[in-house]
Amino acid sequence: MSGRKRRRPADAKPVTIYLTAAERIVLDVIEGRRQARSEGGDSPSEITADALWYYLEKVENMPRAQIEALLPSRPLEHNQSKLRQFPAKENT
Repeated sequence: MSGRKRRRPADAKPVTIYLTAAERIVLDVIEGRRQARSEGGDSPSEITADALWYYLEKVENMPRAQIEALLPSRPLEHNQSKLRQFPAKENT
């Protein structure tokens, strides 16, 4: 049995937020509706991120490209990994 697929970006950082009981119910309802539609993005982090993007794009009229332009550029990734994989031990 394998674990769940990692769904958060590698550069994501943990953030603490506080929700009232009503806000937690809203989050649970959205999560349940997305799961019922077999839609991805049903974790609290993904729902919150979607809401933030929606707010900036629709309410603040700030296009996503403009927001992403504010981010520092990412360094180019090298094809070679520093991790080395060793062959599995054979049980004799």
